[in-house]
Amino acid sequence: MRAVLIILFVFGLHQIVWSQEGLIILQNESIEFEADGFYINKVEDVRANKENIGFMQKGVFAKTKIDANLKGGVEKAIYNYLKENFRQDTNGVPIVICITQLEISESSGLPITGKAKIKIDFCREKNGSLGKLYNAEAYVEKPAVNVSKTHEERIREVIVSCLESFNNSDWESISPMFFKESEKN
Repeated sequence: MRAVLIILFVFGLHQIVWSQEGLIILQNESIEFEADGFYINKVEDVRANKENIGFMQKGVFAKTKIDANLKGGVEKAIYNYLKENFRQDTNGVPIVICITQLEISESSGLPITGKAKIKIDFCREKNGSLGKLYNAEAYVEKPAVNVSKTHEERIREVIVSCLESFNNSDWESISPMFFKESEKN
């Protein structure tokens, strides 16, 4: 019986160590500009790999890479962040944000830098179909004393950069071609 308990303990400890995940919570920080004639109706995660958004390193000297994710998932976390922090025109055009890429990582050499990259399609929805109005992407790389703790700032920065790019574009003059979800994939 004792041997069985030891085996279960070691196996359980192994599972805990290997299944660690770093959860990132997007902080409430107001976006400095406001939406020009639109509001974010929905956020869709259309990335090919939805298992994580990259990795972060744990530990001071013996760094261990662990999967990183946004708390609540990509769609919910980004939608809630924008809902709380972005002044939107609720009488404007409803926009669907499709996240096609979101990745974070950390360099292994000194100085350690954190990286965040995002690609977003801004779409309109019509009869259950999506039509792309605009594509934006952003990348940021910054050193930090504790890089893992500052991923959240970089993620917000790339989201806001894409949102500002869309806001300043001529998206209202574009007539998108609409495709059913199953046709896109």
